Amino acid sequence: VCELSAEEQEAFLTDFAQQYWLPPDVGSPPWTGSRGSRLRQYRERLVAEVEKNVKDLEPCCGPLGDNFQMAVTGLRWQRFVFLDDLARMSDVLFRGPILAQHAHEVDARLHLAWRKVRSQIPDLAVFARATANYRVSAVRVAMMLETGRPSEAAAYDGQFQLPDPRTLSSLLSLRCEKDEAEELAELYRLLCQKLQGTTCTHCHQPFDEGSSAGLFDGDQLAVPVTVPKVLVPQCGHAIHTLCFGSQVIPDDGDQCRGRCRRCGVPYAWTGIDVEPMVNAFCMMFGPYVDKRSQDMIAQHQLSSSVITSISQFCVTFSLEIGGLISPSSSWQLLSLRHSFAHPEMVQTIGEEVLRLLTLPEDEHFEVPMLVPALPCEDCDCEDRDLHVGSPSEEEPEPDPDSEPSPEEDFGPEPGAAMLSQLVQGCDGDSSINGLMPTVQ
Repeated sequence: VCELSAEEQEAFLTDFAQQYWLPPDVGSPPWTGSRGSRLRQYRERLVAEVEKNVKDLEPCCGPLGDNFQMAVTGLRWQRFVFLDDLARMSDVLFRGPILAQHAHEVDARLHLAWRKVRSQIPDLAVFARATANYRVSAVRVAMMLETGRPSEAAAYDGQFQLPDPRTLSSLLSLRCEKDEAEELAELYRLLCQKLQGTTCTHCHQPFDEGSSAGLFDGDQLAVPVTVPKVLVPQCGHAIHTLCFGSQVIPDDGDQCRGRCRRCGVPYAWTGIDVEPMVNAFCMMFGPYVDKRSQDMIAQHQLSSSVITSISQFCVTFSLEIGGLISPSSSWQLLSLRHSFAHPEMVQTIGEEVLRLLTLPEDEHFEVPMLVPALPCEDCDCEDRDLHVGSPSEEEPEPDPDSEPSPEEDFGPEPGAAMLSQLVQGCDGDSSINGLMPTVQ
């Protein structure tokens, strides 16, 4: 195994950019015909290189042995990371509304290759340090496409629209630790320039640094670098990430799930879009779940309306991304990626959310009681642990002279009021910094 030299990396990147500028067949979309065929062949070569690199790897059961073994393994890691990044990035080459599952086999092969590499990694921190300089910079690729336009491109791109917003937004979704925040800010400005004259399909505001959706907060990135601020589907009608989150809020009158609200064409998101959209979903709706879990602890009662609302969030998110992630997986990712104040309570809520998501339509959903985990002499003790009571336990008859059920204190669920509830979960801060932390 040879070291992946800087010259070899440059050759790979140059070849990648040349594939992007392949001319389409006359009168045909760029993702079809001979151009589409050549791109599929190119991607197959990349995937084959990835598979070749991991072909004879054996699982590692402990720390790596001698220095020679470590050196050889490190070289394989470096080559794998670089080629895997390029293969996953190759979707941007097609420049068009390709089907969401068009690369399902490719993704499966890359995932299998990663599993083989993962079995060789006793410490992910060591792996990250060994491969950091071999990640493919999204900003670098974007600049190569922007500045490397061939003269013959005038025949099919006379308006200088390439690289188009979909290409740039996809590259931003593939950012890695090699991309600096300042460079990403410049790439966002380039994307906004490409979108000049257009507006968000939800809020109808322009895409610029002063946008009402908060693309920037002064000179600081107001959204973590793992969450794009603008999403551009295959149809080209862009939407602010926060506005896309607003669309996820359940609304019985919305009949356009998974479709552009401007042209009605399916979003047709691809594997490139999944990770950043999941990150956005977790950042935006994690505070709501956190706030509601604390309410339930204070009330010593599970709320069926809140659990229903959370499950509806997961269902609508799955619909908006074209089913690339199931509702159950949406909840599991949210529960894993957000840092909750009371993770044990969120785990209890999650069990009920998953039960509701898999409940047959003809069955009635009822939440169990929360009871003290240990005997407690003071029934009003707020610090005691709670757990789900047995479904067979019968609830006591309500006292007509008692106060209204705490269930009523959870507010109307679901509906447009959830946006204000999200804000309440952020201490009343309705700005973008209230919904998402600022990157320093």
